[in-house]
Formats: sequence, C-alpha cells, structure tokens
Amino acid sequence: MTTALREAKYKYGQSFLKVYNGKFIKLTRMHCVRNAGIETDEETVRGVHDQKLEASLSRSKSRIFELAICNEWDYFFTGTLDPRKYDRTDLAKYHKDFTQFLRDQNKKYGCKIKFLVVPELHADGQSWHLHGFLSGLPKDQLHQFRYGVDKMSTALAVKVLNGDPVYNWTAYAQKFGFCDLEPIKNAEAASKYVQKYICKDLARSVSELGAQMYYRSRGLKEAQSIKSGVSSSQLAPTYESEYASVTWLPYSEKLLQELLESFT
Repeated sequence: MTTALREAKYKYGQSFLKVYNGKFIKLTRMHCVRNAGIETDEETVRGVHDQKLEASLSRSKSRIFELAICNEWDYFFTGTLDPRKYDRTDLAKYHKDFTQFLRDQNKKYGCKIKFLVVPELHADGQSWHLHGFLSGLPKDQLHQFRYGVDKMSTALAVKVLNGDPVYNWTAYAQKFGFCDLEPIKNAEAASKYVQKYICKDLARSVSELGAQMYYRSRGLKEAQSIKSGVSSSQLAPTYESEYASVTWLPYSEKLLQELLESFT
C-alpha cells in the first residue's frame, strides 16, 4: 500500500462525543478511523472474516448498551420455548412469532410494549431462548411467583425466598413456554449485564442463520451524537485498547461544555 493511499484511507486521532439520555457522557478516542469507500487488495485476503466478526461484536455490544441505558425499562425478561409447543431450534420463526405476539398484546390491551432482547443458545447448542428488557406490559397479565405453589427453577426459587418479586407473564407462557420477569433495580448494571450475551458463539450462530444478534422495537431512544473531530481533553480513559480509548462520565452541563471546548 502506498503512503498516499494509506493517508487517504485513514483519519488519525479522531474523537467522538455522545450523550446518553442525560445520564452519561461518552468520549471515544479512535487512534485510527477508516474513511469509507477505500479498500485495498491486501485487505481482501487477510483475516477479513475475523475482522468482520470482531467489529460486529463490538458494534452490537455498544448498541445494546446504548439502547438499554437510553430507555426506561420495567423488567428484565427471560423467555424460553416449550418443545411441546414450538421448534426450539427455529430462531427465525421464534423472532417472527414473538414480535407478532407483542403486536397482538398491544392491540388487545391497548398498551405499548417496548422490547430489546438478545437470543441465546441453550447448552445443547441448538435450542434458543431470549434475554433482555421489556416495558409497557399489561400488569394484570403478570402473576407473581410463589414458592411452594408455582413451578420454578432452583435459582428462581432462591430469589423468591429472598423476597425478590419475580413475575410470570401468563400470555407468553401459554403461547411459548416458561418465562420470568424481574423488576429493574439498577438500570446501568442491567444494561452492562445484557452485553455478556453478545459473544463469538452467538455471532457465528446467528450469522449462519442470517439472523441478528439482538432484536428491538421501533422508536427506542438513542444516544445523541454531539461532536466529532480532534479533542485536546486529557481525561483518563475508563478503558482502552490498541485501537481506541473510551471515557465514561456522569452527565453535567458544565462537563459537557468543557468537553465541547476541547474540540478543535
């Protein structure tokens, strides 16, 4: 690759400033940013698949956190499929029927259910279930699990015995299979937690199926891009790699203005 082409292909030392629903400020410093539309023969033969996989994982994790933290959620949701009712291996049908089910619930109860979910494979490597966030459910359709009365896993029983409210969504359970919903106690912790389901195994599995690494409802709030360019900010990064550094900060108008003034 010639020096001229390399310089045309990349921008160096670029920073990006975003605000997450008035809760957080994120300053990302990229050591090198690729300009769109410029490729070389070298790239077409060297590790393209692995590079795309890593990039897809990174984008999906970032996007999941953004959508999770920028929106108000009522419950952390886990939904499974009963093999007597559904083919647990058919993710495409599960996704299609789940979203249609939510639309039907909205119409039936006059509610507006929002969702952000990540598919995950069971230990058998074939059966799917969902984890993620829900809001706007009709509360009279939820049944609180009771120890000694309702069937539940050992892990769920421990939570119930500890006095934690955990709910069954009866309409989902009747159509699909077992589920549980736990009220969101710490939005930031829950938003970070769901990222753990975005992994290489998921990326490879959904890629083979032509599916996605997460599903979301329309109209969710997103982070606001405030500024991009070269920043002279010397704030210590929250974490960094050989490619970039990221600084997360609690939101304040004063801090945002200081960061804006650091851009040239």
